[in-house]
Amino acid sequence: MKKRWLFARLGMAGALVAAAGVMVLAPPAQSIEASLSAQASPVWQTNASVQGLAVAAGKAYAGGRFTSVRPPGSPLGTNEVSQAYLAAFDATTGELAASFNPVLNGQVYAVAASPDGSRIFVGGDFTTVNGVTRNRIAAFDTATGALVTNWKPSVSYRVKSIAVSGDGETVYFGGSFGLVNGIDRLRLAAVTADLGTLLPWAPSANGDVYAVDIADDGSKAYAGGQFSTVNGTNQNTVSSLDPVTGAVLPFPGATAVPPPNGSCTTRVKSIDASGDTVFFGNGGDGAGCFDGTWAVDIATNTLKWKNQCLGATETVKFVNGWLYKGSHAHDCAYNGAGAFPQGFGYRFLLTENPVDGKIGPWFPNTNAGPPTEVGPLAFATGGTDLWVGGDFTTTNGTGQQGLTRFTSSGPGAAPAKPAKLLPYSVQPGTVQIHFPTVVDNDDSTLTYRLLRGFSNTTIATWTATSTPWDRPWLHYTDTAVTPGEVTNYRVEVTDGTTTIRGNYSDPITVASTASTAYDKLVSADGPQAYWRLGEAAGSTTSVDASGQSNNGTFTGMTLGSAGKVSGNSAATISSSTGRMAGEKGYSMPQQFTVEAWFKQSIFRGGRIIGFGNSKTGNSSMNDRMLYLRSNGTVTFGVNDGSQRTLNSTSNKNNSAWHHAVGTFDNGVMKLYVDGVLAGSQTVGQASLYYGWWRVGYDNNNSWSGGGATQTGMVVDEAAVYPYALTADQVVAHYNAG
Repeated sequence: MKKRWLFARLGMAGALVAAAGVMVLAPPAQSIEASLSAQASPVWQTNASVQGLAVAAGKAYAGGRFTSVRPPGSPLGTNEVSQAYLAAFDATTGELAASFNPVLNGQVYAVAASPDGSRIFVGGDFTTVNGVTRNRIAAFDTATGALVTNWKPSVSYRVKSIAVSGDGETVYFGGSFGLVNGIDRLRLAAVTADLGTLLPWAPSANGDVYAVDIADDGSKAYAGGQFSTVNGTNQNTVSSLDPVTGAVLPFPGATAVPPPNGSCTTRVKSIDASGDTVFFGNGGDGAGCFDGTWAVDIATNTLKWKNQCLGATETVKFVNGWLYKGSHAHDCAYNGAGAFPQGFGYRFLLTENPVDGKIGPWFPNTNAGPPTEVGPLAFATGGTDLWVGGDFTTTNGTGQQGLTRFTSSGPGAAPAKPAKLLPYSVQPGTVQIHFPTVVDNDDSTLTYRLLRGFSNTTIATWTATSTPWDRPWLHYTDTAVTPGEVTNYRVEVTDGTTTIRGNYSDPITVASTASTAYDKLVSADGPQAYWRLGEAAGSTTSVDASGQSNNGTFTGMTLGSAGKVSGNSAATISSSTGRMAGEKGYSMPQQFTVEAWFKQSIFRGGRIIGFGNSKTGNSSMNDRMLYLRSNGTVTFGVNDGSQRTLNSTSNKNNSAWHHAVGTFDNGVMKLYVDGVLAGSQTVGQASLYYGWWRVGYDNNNSWSGGGATQTGMVVDEAAVYPYALTADQVVAHYNAG
């Protein structure tokens, strides 16, 4: 028999193995699960921000702050071609369209194309184009690149956004202006697309307009920005308008945007209407202020969904069945947004499911650069691609300034290379293998195969889902091996197109007798971190014996104390804040085990091992921990919005060694002390934050009994696992100690 297992939440669809090398393959993953590859396609760069984009007639038109462009791969200042504020690029090759070289005297904020692609319309701060007057808005013929001579509305101040109606007859625009052709138009206006004739459409906004768009069927216009009234009616930063009269329309979905208060003001910064849905992106001022996206049914103007990722959303675009989002998202676990927590880092490019707003399987990234320091600022599509403009200077870690693009062609990104396996054999005729999944930047669902020997015989297959912030582990027990046999293992992973194989493991001899060595039993059960705490006195680094390279740093701990396990010493917490913190951070684990041996003297307690959101110093958030109360009760605590605890009997601070284990499996928490189940309960989701596993002190005074003096506690053999140990595993560890 060969045993293959993994966490239920992975949605396993794998092989049923009847005999060595005989299997039924899991359904293959697809090579691009989102609609676009995460691999950037070559395109020229700019020397400063791109703020507006449109694709038309085989070209991508970019407007912004830039004054020159250069080929991909060229560092700033090399191979520069002078081209200020507006440029065009071949939509297939990404090369500069040198024949399009208009001369503008000010930056461009908005670029839009007519539905038939015959014209582009640009808006911004400029007042001349090619030496003739064009006050903040202009049109170009895409066939010739020429300025349209008879299209010349005159706008008194900045044009920030432009949208063209689906029938191609009307150009709507918004910004900071008060006059068009000398006639009052308070930040919103419309002109004809053919001659630029000013239309009577004149909604009046009391603050700057950042975004405008028109429903595909022409039934509604939408405007967003820094305003609180339109036509004298209260409109909190967003409004739905009659596209002919300019009247304010009922808009129940706008309640998605919270009203401003003393600590939070949020504004609609991007709008994209597509089919029967209009999508919005918000950016807020203030901690926890709404920065996310939301979607509205165009027919009814009612809310479909709201995603509350923190980190201002600057641009959104619907492409090939997915909503793409440019932002500096840094907390997408906030209010149930469904992805990474605060502390994981910034994701400047994301995709969302247009049905429910959940984060999708597309993980390229940019950085953010001056002057705005936000990353992507503008999106455009030709239907099967995404052009991205902004203030960034890198794409996927490679130099690429101001402009990048992603297409649906090619195989997409390849999966990362699987880690070298660390198999263990501690029982006769069995080998245990545990390994983390990998990330593919445009396909979160991958197929894994476990291969045995140099013949690369497939012995197990899984289909599992992973993301950059959540890489579950897979597990396998191979019993189709012979005691004394020497073999090895490796993993291959495929996205359906590209297959990547990891390195062979070191050779392993299959056990002939059962091992009783504590460290071998722990290692065989696949810890994510294993700190034996047996370093020599004076050491500052705690070595991770799991093979996962999560070494830690000692602070306020004395090494060299007699340990629980023969042949290995232990660490004594010698100060009130003594601790050892691992160097690797993790995103909000929902399946885990914490384990350690400890001893403490009477009337004292302390934190044994747990999770906190600070790598150094004191955490403001901490849970997933084992601690000892001053009465000798061992407590296992998890925060699901409330502090949930399980408690052992008292008197475990009797200067004797005790074994404590806390397990958590998607809401089921259990506490074992000295090999015996002390309690269990079902709770909610553990707290959603990014943190570090720490042995010893953290700031858990707010937890019941958590303030006991910890000085003098001795801790040994601390381990963390990426799954819940079984009762049999816990007992085996206790008996071996």
